[in-house]
Amino acid sequence: MPTTKQVPPKKEVTTFAYALCHFVVDFACVSSMLCAVSRVLGESGQGSMEVVTLSILLYDIVAFTLQLPIGIALDQLDKNSYAALLSYALVGAGVILSLVPIALLEWPAILLLAIGNALFHSAGGLSVLNISQKHAGPSGIFIATGAIGVFLGTQSAQMGRLQIAFSLLVLLFLCASITRVVQKVNKKYWNIHNVPFAIPEFSSRTLLAIFLLCFVVALRSYTGIVMAFPWKSEMLLLALSILGVFAGKALGGMVADRIGFRTTAIFSLIAAATLFVPSWEMPLMGLLAVFFFNFTMAITLASLANILHEAKGTAFGLASFSLAIGALPALLGLRLEHPLVLSAMSLVSALALGVSLTLVKDTVATGPFGHERMLQAAQVAETAGEDALTVGLSEPAEELATEDGLTGEVKLSVEDYPAAKDKLDAEGKQAEGK
Repeated sequence: MPTTKQVPPKKEVTTFAYALCHFVVDFACVSSMLCAVSRVLGESGQGSMEVVTLSILLYDIVAFTLQLPIGIALDQLDKNSYAALLSYALVGAGVILSLVPIALLEWPAILLLAIGNALFHSAGGLSVLNISQKHAGPSGIFIATGAIGVFLGTQSAQMGRLQIAFSLLVLLFLCASITRVVQKVNKKYWNIHNVPFAIPEFSSRTLLAIFLLCFVVALRSYTGIVMAFPWKSEMLLLALSILGVFAGKALGGMVADRIGFRTTAIFSLIAAATLFVPSWEMPLMGLLAVFFFNFTMAITLASLANILHEAKGTAFGLASFSLAIGALPALLGLRLEHPLVLSAMSLVSALALGVSLTLVKDTVATGPFGHERMLQAAQVAETAGEDALTVGLSEPAEELATEDGLTGEVKLSVEDYPAAKDKLDAEGKQAEGK
């Protein structure tokens, strides 16, 4: 009697699951943080606006800079899903605390929200990078949803707080349930884990490439804040600009996987630089500029992760830390708001990305303009070969683990397969000689 073979779920489920949770977490954090800050605004007395500014600055600094040490820790602990579950609890506590009408409780509420936000981004981002196979598409999808969450969180901050808070808590519980399901599916079918943590000694070329990638992220962060288009006061155009950010981040990674990281980065930033020039007077040009400018977020993140292949959480933390560094001057009041400034920063970003991706072209598989499709095709073929090897060696690997006295789950990465195969071949030859 023929038996039907069970088809395991696609690993891409992880990307979409964490992308949805990313939206919820950013929505909850921004909405609740602004709710807590609004209590200070309602107080009389001199200096309330300074306190509000300090509150927002505290949230941004903690939420972004903390992702670097958390990323380093997760690389070594290999507890991504548990970290994500803890993040929902912290954010939920921050949501509840933001409702208490006591101004002094603003500070612990903001800290809970910021720490929870940092913990989720590191855990979710690392989990997505683990299945990306050097591609930028999954990272682009994961980071894109945050823009929608921040926008809706800002808009909902002054709405009926009890209703909003209750909805946020329900959504956070849903995220926890989704994360648990992904965790169980991973344990049953995929067995995806962080690779053993290591930071190798880099050449001066690689160190320069990492610096330039971080510089581009910081510059993008600053540019995103100072995009003070005069037409942003119209709600429809503001919403469309947020959709442009979302679409640019999501599609940028997909396009880069098709035609190459460097080609996508250079041409998208040159297009953005050109479109920024008339963007003040022509909203359509501004919307297109925002769209193309955001193409490179997934590229820079994927490139950092490919360079730091055995420390992807650290790579994600570096990108987030760079975002914080770039945002700091703008948050402190240094704003160069002019279309030509935006255009110039786009061109500088294009140059820096072009140089950095050239320095590490072997690591990120981007190659010269005429060879990107060939290199991408070779990368896909290599990935397919690794997947085939995984399937072919899964059962022998389990047997080998049992013989060696291992218990629990088998954690055999692609890098372990050659050694495992050699041992199995040797045992086969011994059996033939008996």
